[in-house]
Amino acid sequence: MVLTVNVVNAALITLILGWYAEHAGWWIFFGFVVTLTGVRSVVWTDYHRHKEPYRPTAIWAQLATLGSALSGLLWGVGTAALVSDNLVEEMFLAFVIGGMCAGAVFSLSYHLPTFIVYVVPAVLPLSGHFFLDGRLVYSAMGGMLAVFVTAMTVAAYSFNHSFAKGVQLNVDLTQRTRELVETNAQLAAEMGQRKAAEDHLRQAQKMEALGQLTGGIAHDFNNLLTAVIGNLEMAASSTGIDPRMAGLLHAALSAAERGATLIRDLLTFAHRQSLHPRKVDVSVVVDDAEKILKQTIGPDISLLIEADPGLPPAWVDPNQLELAILNLVLNARDAMPSGGRVQISSENRRAEPGTAARELPPDEYVVVSVSDTGVGMSEETLARACEPFFTTKEVGCGSGLGLSMVQGFAAQSGGSVQIVSTLGKGTLVELWLPRAVGGATESSSSEAGASVLRPGQARILVCDDDGDVRALVGALLRDNGYIVWEANNPALALQILERERPIDLFLVDYAMPEMNGAAIIERAQSSQPGLKVLLITGYPEALRAGGVSGVPLLAKPFKVAEVRSRVAEILRGTSADVIAAGDGGLPPP
Repeated sequence: MVLTVNVVNAALITLILGWYAEHAGWWIFFGFVVTLTGVRSVVWTDYHRHKEPYRPTAIWAQLATLGSALSGLLWGVGTAALVSDNLVEEMFLAFVIGGMCAGAVFSLSYHLPTFIVYVVPAVLPLSGHFFLDGRLVYSAMGGMLAVFVTAMTVAAYSFNHSFAKGVQLNVDLTQRTRELVETNAQLAAEMGQRKAAEDHLRQAQKMEALGQLTGGIAHDFNNLLTAVIGNLEMAASSTGIDPRMAGLLHAALSAAERGATLIRDLLTFAHRQSLHPRKVDVSVVVDDAEKILKQTIGPDISLLIEADPGLPPAWVDPNQLELAILNLVLNARDAMPSGGRVQISSENRRAEPGTAARELPPDEYVVVSVSDTGVGMSEETLARACEPFFTTKEVGCGSGLGLSMVQGFAAQSGGSVQIVSTLGKGTLVELWLPRAVGGATESSSSEAGASVLRPGQARILVCDDDGDVRALVGALLRDNGYIVWEANNPALALQILERERPIDLFLVDYAMPEMNGAAIIERAQSSQPGLKVLLITGYPEALRAGGVSGVPLLAKPFKVAEVRSRVAEILRGTSADVIAAGDGGLPPP
């Protein structure tokens, strides 16, 4: 706009004074104005063509100031040199230049140096011309021009100052707005993280409460199932039993064993299953599971097995690992009613932030993956996949404990489960397991070379507050020729132990009202050093909490053959199934 006004005014003066007054010098003046304006236009266009100017801003400001100074000097010197003594022409030039200076207050005062170097050279030569004339009117006109320049400069300074403050306020407002938006976004993210943490904590508390309830119920049910399974086995083994009655007993025994399996699944889900971790070759476990799976998944489903060469051993309970793999593959089979492909992969991976579950510390893990090409899961189903008793199968076709059990086993082993699923594209379940860094230790409550007792020689004390379990164990041992005493509470057991010494084997329940099994064993062995013991319980979590070490364990519910075998092993001094101190299911350091 400034450059256009510059050319228009120069053309106006040239037409009036050069053409009308027939003064050729004004055409030369017009040529200089157009040339200088063209140069300034080129520089101005070059500046605006680059979003990020290739020259620093200060250099562009210097070029703009130089162009404005040359333009003002051309107007001032040119008009002062070409103006005649005609008062009308002089007044005309004074008004034109004054008008341009007034317009410059609004167009150039954004950058004050550009305004000053334009206005002062444009006005002072003509003002000096008036002063040098010597006539009073001309001197007054020269003074008026000088005052006019001063007033315009003050006005431009005020305008520039206000504009600068406005720009600064706008910049500050923009900056504060940006900071506010960033703060708001950060606050929203923190609120989201807090909500996620609260949901995670609420879920953890819910699962912990459910786990405690499950553990308590499992303890009581294990006592019931122990008595049921034991008595059914003894009844089924009786001679001369009617074949029809034998079938009924067998059916009842199978139902009781399914109940025992359900209790074990509940304990695994609640992280309270008694695990026996050791170095395990995952490839061997997968191969063993493959033999079972090929008979159950059907001919329409292909099973692929892949394993990294040189796969390191994992530190897990091999039986629980095989059960977890079977559960995952059977779930995959049910998700492919029309057939498909199931792949079991084993590989070594490192847990890093963003690549594994956040509860896993950075370390090396053995990852067992089970993927399928089935129907997949929606986001809603995936969010509830590991909830206990949640299932998408028809009533009677699933308990809803499969994935819950797998997740519980992984967490109790020191690992984690990750599930990725897309509706219509299949599911991938990754079982992260800790790598083995040490071997399992075995201990025994008997020294090597201990004497072997024949059944008729062994004297056994049984202590359990559950009458059915106590009577069952006593009857089993008596049938095998042992001499047996029974006690329904710890105080009576200690009295019998003192009165009937020496006792060769002390069978004691863990959870009893007066005193737990660990305390009873400690007092009994202090009274009779070298006393052999066997701890029986249906509440394995209490064993880890009690820190019992070096004590053979028989978990409820047990079968008749297990009792006979464990008792014989301990009396021979060959028992290796003991409770490790502080056992949490993790590999030793």
